[in-house]
Amino acid sequence: MNELETIFGLHASIALLTNPERKVVNINCTNEFYKNYANLLKKFNPKIINILDRKVINNKLNNNIHQGIFIVSEKRKMRDLDSLKSNEKIVLMLDSLNDSQNVGSILRTAFLFGVRSVIFNKDNSFKINPFLIKAASGAYEGINLIEATNLVRSIEILKKKGYWIVGLDINSKNDLNEIPKKINKVFVFGSEKKGIRKLILNNCDFSGKIDLPKKNNIIDSLNVSNSVAIVLNKFQ
Repeated sequence: MNELETIFGLHASIALLTNPERKVVNINCTNEFYKNYANLLKKFNPKIINILDRKVINNKLNNNIHQGIFIVSEKRKMRDLDSLKSNEKIVLMLDSLNDSQNVGSILRTAFLFGVRSVIFNKDNSFKINPFLIKAASGAYEGINLIEATNLVRSIEILKKKGYWIVGLDINSKNDLNEIPKKINKVFVFGSEKKGIRKLILNNCDFSGKIDLPKKNNIIDSLNVSNSVAIVLNKFQ
């Protein structure tokens, strides 16, 4: 059997259950969830469905934010750069992000703005976990995750595919309005504390920052998930 992953939370679980590409191993839910979503669950073999008391689920997951459902399934397969479709006008690249909640929010935002591929570095980066998947609120099933061992090499490949690489850098003096809207773009976002690594930034075609209307010496930057939302809204 392939590697397994656990997914909990209402939207994340429903998205998984409605994804025909997913292999579900077992479904564990409260009686209330089972009654509310009986039509969705009836397509699965009853033998893999376990009705459990909420407290039992709390103990099994060691949390109480599961919303009455958790599923064990085979892990989603990571994609590669060859999986990019020619009609993908915007792709995201995440350089060394570590906060699962932020990444989950980014996936949710990206999906809602029509982005279908997100590239991230394999080492010194976030790991896919149940909390990230829950934060993505169902978008995890609709985003192609591309794990790269070398982001610089990935950038080289993307340039050959016709993408313009744009790094978001708080220290940049460039305005994002200078970026043509019609070209295919990869937006690179750096880690929550250090930003994009210098070598990655040096390989970008363009760097720019979000112009904030209010300047403050203490609060000088946006949360990375908020930055993603602003950029995608600007270039949708």
